[in-house]
Amino acid sequence: MAHPYIRFRIRLAQHALKQFAASLKSSAQILLLVFAQVLVGLFALIALPPMYAASLALPFALPLLAAHALLMTVPMLLLRKRVLPQDVVRWLHALPVPPRVQLRADALVAAMLAGPLALAYAASGAIWLAQRPDWLLPARGVLGALLSFLLTWACSTAVLTLRARRPPASGRWQHRLRAAPPRYAPRTWRPRTLFLWHRLYWLPFWRAENVVGWQQCVLLLGALACAVAWMMAPPGVPRGALDLCASALLVLLTDRGDKAVREQADLLRPASAGWPLAPRALEPYARAFALAPALLVLLVLFCAGAPHGAWDRSAGKLYLALACGAQLALVALPAAGARTRVGLVVAAIVLLTAVGSELWI
Repeated sequence: MAHPYIRFRIRLAQHALKQFAASLKSSAQILLLVFAQVLVGLFALIALPPMYAASLALPFALPLLAAHALLMTVPMLLLRKRVLPQDVVRWLHALPVPPRVQLRADALVAAMLAGPLALAYAASGAIWLAQRPDWLLPARGVLGALLSFLLTWACSTAVLTLRARRPPASGRWQHRLRAAPPRYAPRTWRPRTLFLWHRLYWLPFWRAENVVGWQQCVLLLGALACAVAWMMAPPGVPRGALDLCASALLVLLTDRGDKAVREQADLLRPASAGWPLAPRALEPYARAFALAPALLVLLVLFCAGAPHGAWDRSAGKLYLALACGAQLALVALPAAGARTRVGLVVAAIVLLTAVGSELWI
């Protein structure tokens, strides 16, 4: 019979995965509808690096295997806060759990999360074994894929073990406390609306377990990179793929930001019922600010494409008009069902991609 701590950790991970799957339901629908072919290609390529590394000499094979294993550990690195929340970590420190049981629990949870990855390795490896490229050594390729998976499992276990480690005793009672100012003065330099937005809608996206701020940063950087690459790509580079990525990230940037603002507003309504202010009046400003990242991407897109005459043609003008209209529609759309919003996002991406493909014809 398994240790009660191990059973608790497994149930905690299962609950976290269910919550994560529910939060990604709309995003998964968008990705499957828009990037279905790309995802199938990535699924087939997942076992390519370790199988190719197995055909190389040992000094070149080991770094490639290690880099692939670390890359496959990124999902566990992103899920560690959901699988083992910080509040649970603090509570577990008071339990008499032996280190051996702790390690077993971490290894079992990592194995449970790596199960889908093992299936992906098996399917991708079967595809490459059926294709039989010239560089493939079947026995060594299978061994390389297995070794990469085991390294990924070990790295995932280490991520959970570091997450659950006990803080040093010397810093247990040390807290960073600010000295109280001798007197308090009102901050008249900051407008009241901007101050409330910063406190209620900006800071919560960066605190504790909230990853919305980092999520938006990643989407913004990806959208900027794809937009510049799309406009400045030399001849021979498939601009269609860059068009799809830039248009999709542009729409998803506003969609994810507006969704986070609406969820934060829903959390604030019951808590702010007795406050001597009206946070509901602040919500339109917060939702309007969700447009700022997409507007920055459109500005960079316009500046990068203007020297090439991309916006002089009717297709370019139509693209800019549709891009602006799609952002405004996502923010101005009243509360609707998840399917309605997914349909709007997919339609906007498809339209922008189709119009953008006419820019360089």
